[in-house]
Amino acid sequence: MKVYIIAFFALTSSIIFSLKVSAQDTLRINQKEAEALFLGNNLDLIAQNLSIRQAEAGIIQAKLWPNPEFSLDEVNLWATRNQLSSGETIPPLFGNFGKNREFTAELSQLIETGGKRRKRIALELVSRDMAAEYFSELIREMKLQLRENLFELAFQQSYQTVLSNQQTAVTRLLTSFESQYKQGNVNKPELFRLRALKLELGQELVESQMQINNLQKDLTILLHTPASSYLVFETPEVPDTETLASLALSNITATALANRPDVKINSMQQDWAKKKYEYEYAQRKPDVNLGINYDRGGNFLLNFFGFGVKFDVPVFNRNQGNILESKIGIEQSDVQAKQKTQQIETEVTAAFRDLQKSISAYQNLDPEYSGELDHVLESYTRYFAQRNVNMVEYLDFFEAYISNKRTIFTTIKQLRQSREKLVYTTGAEI
Repeated sequence: MKVYIIAFFALTSSIIFSLKVSAQDTLRINQKEAEALFLGNNLDLIAQNLSIRQAEAGIIQAKLWPNPEFSLDEVNLWATRNQLSSGETIPPLFGNFGKNREFTAELSQLIETGGKRRKRIALELVSRDMAAEYFSELIREMKLQLRENLFELAFQQSYQTVLSNQQTAVTRLLTSFESQYKQGNVNKPELFRLRALKLELGQELVESQMQINNLQKDLTILLHTPASSYLVFETPEVPDTETLASLALSNITATALANRPDVKINSMQQDWAKKKYEYEYAQRKPDVNLGINYDRGGNFLLNFFGFGVKFDVPVFNRNQGNILESKIGIEQSDVQAKQKTQQIETEVTAAFRDLQKSISAYQNLDPEYSGELDHVLESYTRYFAQRNVNMVEYLDFFEAYISNKRTIFTTIKQLRQSREKLVYTTGAEI
């Protein structure tokens, strides 16, 4: 049907992956595995996919012809005394059944005119295609949410690792200083300042863990994993900035207008509005009801067969209101399509500019800088323990180290998320 729907069933039926369990409830997962799990298990996607089947059921119903109608009327349950005394009797139909019984029977069939059935089927076909595109649109929106949460989780996990390592280093320093303080080699303000630093790191770790817990909650819902599970995301590689920098705004705008599901939905809404007008216009023509009836004993003929036709005479109601409403609907869908085009062009331009800024910020990072920071901090910590660096110098560099590490992780996260925002706005992988 649609690319996303094919991908949905292909992934759920053919991709089998194994989550690496490092602890009882800890699931280690990479981006590819997370997205396959998302496509196969997410309850919102499953519910939306069922709406496509509902739309297909609507097509089946629209193809059905009206049922014929049968009526049995004017049945006398007994013969009157006058009828019997006058000798006016009705012979039985077979055996002794139907003797002196009068009744009428009629069989009729409604014939729709003006191609109403065909136009009704066309409406349901468009509705089915729109349901498929709504499914694609839901995947597009939720995939962005999934990836942003994963990249935020990667950021928080990396930052938490830095905080944990430095808390361990500060704890060792504090233990050493407490021993030195007892010997009178360290003054109390220095000892208290190290204790304050340890408390600050502990508080930052708590705040980071709370953000991770919130991300875990959202990812558990998106991936439909057990509530007790704890996801550890294997951080993906940094996007290729050279390829991203070579993108042209005009090209990705054209890609968005050609691929985004909401653009296709708007186009289908225009088509649906036109078909709705055609269907309502066809309602001007009255349907014809053809019938055949049988009258036994109620006419000068014992067995009377007759034929008839019945239809509305379109004198007052020619469906004028519904026709006007559907005509206005065509104009409304055209305006909405123009608005959607302008909205997409604006969204793509904004996402493209954000990506260029993120690429520039990332390229300004020295690839060796993060490792050099770790090396210098180790040296500062050693010098500080040896009393070659005073407390003020050490704490200044320590705060700069934490701040720089966070900036590096934030820059990488922003690059990943800016790329995903552009993927979202274009409706195609870049």
